[in-house]
Amino acid sequence: VFFFKKLYFQKMLARSILCAPALLAVGTIAASNGDECGVYLAESSTEHVLGTFAGRNYQRDDAIGSRDAIVQFADVRMTHADQMENEERMQLENFLGVCWSGDATGGMSEADEVISAVGGPCFSSTGHVGMINAIIHQPSTLLRTDSDLLSAGYDETTSPGRGAFTTYHNLTLLAVDKIPAGMEIFLDFGAEYNDYADTSKPNIDDYRKMDEAMEKMVAFFIKHAESIGDTAATEVYEFMKKDVLDLTAEKRAVAARSLLPDTYHGLQKIIDAGGSALHSHPEVVKSLDWLKNNAYCQDNLVPGVSKIEHAGRGAFVSRDIKKGQVVAPVPLVPINNGRIILEYGKIIGEFDEETGAYEEGAERVDLKNLLLNYVLEHPKSSVLFFPAGPLVPYVNHGKKANVKLTWSSKSWSNIEESQNTSPDLLSEVSSIDMMLELVATRNIKKGEEILLDYGDEWEKAWNDHVKNWKAVMKEITFSKSALSLNAIHHGAEKGIKPFPTSSEDPDDGVDDESVELMCHILYDEDKVERRRNQDGTRTKVYPWIPHAPDGEKRLKTDVAIRGVNRMGCTITERYGDETSGYKYLVSPHRVNAGPSVLVKNVPHDAIRYVDKAYMSPQHDRHVFRHTIRFPDEIFPTKWKDLDKGNKGKDEL
Repeated sequence: VFFFKKLYFQKMLARSILCAPALLAVGTIAASNGDECGVYLAESSTEHVLGTFAGRNYQRDDAIGSRDAIVQFADVRMTHADQMENEERMQLENFLGVCWSGDATGGMSEADEVISAVGGPCFSSTGHVGMINAIIHQPSTLLRTDSDLLSAGYDETTSPGRGAFTTYHNLTLLAVDKIPAGMEIFLDFGAEYNDYADTSKPNIDDYRKMDEAMEKMVAFFIKHAESIGDTAATEVYEFMKKDVLDLTAEKRAVAARSLLPDTYHGLQKIIDAGGSALHSHPEVVKSLDWLKNNAYCQDNLVPGVSKIEHAGRGAFVSRDIKKGQVVAPVPLVPINNGRIILEYGKIIGEFDEETGAYEEGAERVDLKNLLLNYVLEHPKSSVLFFPAGPLVPYVNHGKKANVKLTWSSKSWSNIEESQNTSPDLLSEVSSIDMMLELVATRNIKKGEEILLDYGDEWEKAWNDHVKNWKAVMKEITFSKSALSLNAIHHGAEKGIKPFPTSSEDPDDGVDDESVELMCHILYDEDKVERRRNQDGTRTKVYPWIPHAPDGEKRLKTDVAIRGVNRMGCTITERYGDETSGYKYLVSPHRVNAGPSVLVKNVPHDAIRYVDKAYMSPQHDRHVFRHTIRFPDEIFPTKWKDLDKGNKGKDEL
């Protein structure tokens, strides 16, 4: 009997270890609750870096924090790396290392090299190979719409704000597992970054599969331990720990076995602790009282269309804020030689692929990256600072400001050390030790827009830009960008307008030189049909699918709406209607992928117009560019490397 029970349990446990549940489809994204702070910033439980902590319980597919801004900037390595000394190159890489790839944020088409500056929980969260519980939800950004901005009166073809603010928004952090209140939030930065393949320590799949196995073990021992006796039950447990894990987990057996208790009596304790991850690392959960007293709330702000003309979006308080209260934490990211680093160029003119050169009369235009509009600058320092706080990039200028910047007073932020660090070494200082606070200068009611005084120089520069804009409009007629064109087909107010097929008239205002149609394509290669063409040849037709057929890989939901699945496409046929939903037969513009194919049943929402490289408004020659003034009264003396006649590179 004991032998057969061992065989039965071996099969049962093997099945439980090998068969993890598939990820659920991403559903409706939940919002934060009322006056309860939903997400905090504090020192990470892993090391002396920033960490993000849940302020309430999150369910799978809940959004964490407010939807934030993304600032795309172009070609910093391509433009400057070859001219840099080793130290300067290291400083640049330290800055880029805390940014995101444009592929992850939908900005990959902006230029040849695209980097994304982000703030909030997407910036302050760290990684952990075994406890990944959140991801950046790419569909939220890739499928963003701007109907709110356009319906509020913004006209990108005439506004002096054209190209002066980021149109990349809706950056969303999504829970991919249940997250209890107080737990640190860990992101998936990729297999290489997280040492996912290291067989000596558990990864996220090991934790999840062993938790499922332990629940089934407990059920087994509750049912059979008394009848077979403690000695036999212990032998079964040891058999499972050694033989079954060696068989089923193979190379990962050592890591998986490390999560099991010494005896089967300890299984329930691990389950009661919330699973093997929390049992192994109880320090990742803070009490809510500790967070309220020692951490910063990261969801005091929500985005909305600014009440300031031509300003784009703004930041509005989500709850009443008292005078002296911190509205948002502002961790700083230093950019050494930032005024130079954020310069780049583009060629205006046609490129001849046969000669490998630009046509006669082509012109190189020197430009300044949009990121310049979002950084803090002091005229006596060569270093610029990106303020990576939650929704801080949305905080607009106002002389009747209701917030100011001060230095952090948190015990876990070593401000004094960073203030005494020389500028050339600031890139090596973690943002946890360069923390500002956005503090209310008066009581602020829920729903009020937050305004910060950018400085007199900024205001004068903006006023001059607005005055000169009329002359610009007389010289140039701007075409619609993807922002306006997508609103035609995805605007909620006017209903859904279908995309035209290749045999129909194109949309009004489409400039093929500046925009192109993109589809998010993922198809099942095992379900192929063949369509006969008029010339007798056949074309393969595949069905569009929302998820990869082989299921999840780590904790990333392998959905079709991801940057890596976006490609140019031609719409061949359309079927359906507004009620049932439009679907399309498309021909993807695949690069070096062999014969052309067709993909059917591509949903309407998976298709977007995208600005071609260097053609979106942020690359225009006449856009407004100016930094935000770092207040004199709080700027460290040690950082003034351009003071007293010491001219740095930026002034030469």
